[in-house]
Amino acid sequence: MDSKAFDVVTFDIGGTLLYSDPSPAEIYATHLSRLGREVRPEEVGPVFAEAWADMQRRTAPGRDRYSSVAGGERAWWGEFVREVLVRLEHTAPWESLLDSLYRAFSEDSVWRTYPHALETLDGLAARGVKLAVISNWDRRLPRILRGLDLEDRFDVVTVSSLAGVEKPAAEIFTRTLDRLGVAADRALHVGDSPLEDYSGAENAGLAAVLIDRRGAFSEQPYWRIAGLAEVLELVG
Repeated sequence: MDSKAFDVVTFDIGGTLLYSDPSPAEIYATHLSRLGREVRPEEVGPVFAEAWADMQRRTAPGRDRYSSVAGGERAWWGEFVREVLVRLEHTAPWESLLDSLYRAFSEDSVWRTYPHALETLDGLAARGVKLAVISNWDRRLPRILRGLDLEDRFDVVTVSSLAGVEKPAAEIFTRTLDRLGVAADRALHVGDSPLEDYSGAENAGLAAVLIDRRGAFSEQPYWRIAGLAEVLELVG
């Protein structure tokens, strides 16, 4: 796809604009070790990924995962924590682990912006391009963005748990564009998931670009970028 002028650029958050430092595996290992036998991030990492994939499969694509569990967000995360404990054969009390992890990931201090994120957002805004977030996240995201001085950079922040619908459903994209007053063919979405971000955006009528920092999808027919600075080159 050639570069073209866009009136709005929408961004995914996790893996696109933000990452956690320490990593999720490191954070989980720290809190697990405080509540039972010591575990290393290298042990937690694969288990975390397997449990995450399993929890994802329990909800149909596009359905809000948090409302799929009686008790909402905390209950969903409770199920995830129990999955991790079972797979690790760890005896930490799940309620205490959930409480400590929920607090840890609520802190904006564990979240970092990827290189060139701020420059890209500011550069787009300087060109008069509207900016939005479309993220499959829970209700903590707006406060995290506010703590990182990011919230005010966006005209609209759409969070799946608050919207009641997730990517790749077209509805979460069209709702965001409706709030912005911009047609889909004037919008570009940037994200790191081929299904949720790329296919979801295209199915809703937006242009899509996949951020692929490690070249994992180099053999796939996606419009790809290796870093956020390239977004400025795509927007006229």
